[in-house]
Amino acid sequence: STNSGGTYTLTTDLSYKNFFAAFDFFSGPDPTQGFVQYQALEAATSQSLVGFFEDTQSVYMGVDYTTKDAAGRASVRLESKDTFNQGLLVVDVRHMPDSTCGSWPAFWMVGTENGEVKWPDAGEIDILEGVNDESRNAVTLHTSAGCVVDNATTPVVGATGEVQMPYLGTMATDNCDVAAVDQDKNVGCSIKAPEPAEIKGVATYGTEFNNAGGGVYAMEWTDQAITVWFFPRNSTGIAQFSSSSNATSGSNSTAGSSLDASTFGTPLAKFSGSGCDFTQRFKDLKIVFDTTFCGEWAGKVWDQGCAAKTGVATCQEYVQNNPEVFANAYWEVGGLRWYQK
Repeated sequence: STNSGGTYTLTTDLSYKNFFAAFDFFSGPDPTQGFVQYQALEAATSQSLVGFFEDTQSVYMGVDYTTKDAAGRASVRLESKDTFNQGLLVVDVRHMPDSTCGSWPAFWMVGTENGEVKWPDAGEIDILEGVNDESRNAVTLHTSAGCVVDNATTPVVGATGEVQMPYLGTMATDNCDVAAVDQDKNVGCSIKAPEPAEIKGVATYGTEFNNAGGGVYAMEWTDQAITVWFFPRNSTGIAQFSSSSNATSGSNSTAGSSLDASTFGTPLAKFSGSGCDFTQRFKDLKIVFDTTFCGEWAGKVWDQGCAAKTGVATCQEYVQNNPEVFANAYWEVGGLRWYQK
């Protein structure tokens, strides 16, 4: 089997009404130099940047889409109070920030030491991330020196004898070291999802993802590998994650209280190989949601399409002066759960 397998049991349910209390609102300057003003809990609440969708029992994390502020667009960056080690993370994303020039949304995990972020030494796992008008998710690991993963493109024989590729995406870079000499600064090791057209109905990011109703991302971290699966909203495999919610408590359902990753099928991305110690390189990870703008990625590649598309020379100028285009730059998260073996 391509997967390490074994049954996982739900240990932390951060869904719906449990969600915001489990996170700190980061309100410092953006470490990635984005054109953003991250808001503390009280300010975010008063500006309606966070809230609930009662009908779908999900949470909302959005950005300001009415103000032109030269200091940056108001947004949120939530970092979990708890940290996690080796297990299975499952998130039900009903909507993510759409594919808008200037945007840089991410759902990710970052390593800590004694409660403080220790980057890149304690690792980073980007589960769902992209910039601008992108249509494909990029799954990426960032580490210090000494973590190189296998570019496995050889078909493997699955548990039931079928031949399958080890993962659906394409590995763009295989050295997870943020300072790797033969890669651009801070690229890490990255697997790019296929174009939606290549795999019928699998839209992994942004506007097309939202139009398809989003889906469930699952990330398994073992001592052997870090693996990410995507289950589109209309896929058969998504049923195993649903909490058969009733009006009073969507999170107390027995559905989804245990999961077997060996049944998940071919992942979107898998990082493995003897060139990386997944136990030592990733430690005490926080879960993070954020939406930033421009900065070291979205801003850096602005002239690769968005400058021409928008007719605006710089990312910052566009983001500052066009608040209305960010009305759909929000996360709607229906469930967030951590499982352990």
